[in-house]
Amino acid sequence: MRISGPPIRPVVGLAIATFLVLIAVDSGSVLLTRISVPDEARSAGVAAADEARDLPTTRQSAIRAQQVARGEARAHGLRVLSRGFVLYPDGRVHLTATRTAPTLLLHRIPGLRDLAVVTVSTTVSAREFS
Repeated sequence: MRISGPPIRPVVGLAIATFLVLIAVDSGSVLLTRISVPDEARSAGVAAADEARDLPTTRQSAIRAQQVARGEARAHGLRVLSRGFVLYPDGRVHLTATRTAPTLLLHRIPGLRDLAVVTVSTTVSAREFS
């Protein structure tokens, strides 16, 4: 005698397929974030260096340059960290920027959350011609 019940295999297969699609989407999101953050951090640094180009290297100049870097970074979804921002006497700027990749699943798993956070440090100079 055969007992018929709900079809378990198609449901399990669908759940596995959905999980794999979510992993693929999250992986793509993290990859794109890792590719784009360095360029966007450099853009924020260049904007800060351009702002501080003709200013003396003082605390006020560094704060002004940092505000410009934060504004530029915010436009790209980045956050410039205070502890990593340096304005050098020669006009170069060192900054650390971070962004969390938008994910569907990864940010919900405690052990894997940190994989979605991308942090970059960069040192840049002002543009030669602006």
